[in-house]
Amino acid sequence: MSVHKFIGELERVDSSLAEGTEAPPVLATFLVTTSVGAVDYVARLRAVLSAAIRTTNQADFDSETISETLIPDWFAEVTRGSVVVGRDHVASSGSQQYVSRRGEEPWELQDWLFCFDPQLRGWAWWDVTQLSNDAVVLWVDSSGEPAFPCEEFRWLAYACGAKNVDGPLLRRLSEWRKSHQDPAT
Repeated sequence: MSVHKFIGELERVDSSLAEGTEAPPVLATFLVTTSVGAVDYVARLRAVLSAAIRTTNQADFDSETISETLIPDWFAEVTRGSVVVGRDHVASSGSQQYVSRRGEEPWELQDWLFCFDPQLRGWAWWDVTQLSNDAVVLWVDSSGEPAFPCEEFRWLAYACGAKNVDGPLLRRLSEWRKSHQDPAT
């Protein structure tokens, strides 16, 4: 993915997009059923994603480790590979769902952070829209690719409190714009 796709990404994470924002013609979506209220889920997701982007924007990807100081403690705890049950019930539940549904082990935090290398990452954050009290759609820029490396994104979605994550599915920009006009969003 071209590094220019990441311009403005942190601003999109930290606040909702304004109507009329210039966007790619096609976005990839993930439908997430949450184990907590959608508003709480989105706050958790934005907190972790913002911290990860801030951290990795300053990271030296040729080093052995990346700083973990900005990463929320609850996410860092559950992102320890063998830790599925932590103090944060929402993160623990999401981690268990990930293991159950994906047949994968929980991610190690350093491995997860290294996936944010802009030379390797196949997606850039775009937006989130709410479908209901327990469902959201996560929108990412995949450069129009229907299949792209995104398991670290899926882990993020689960660890923040997802019961299920479906996708990616490509959708037109007009669908994203319409989702901002629907009363449930």
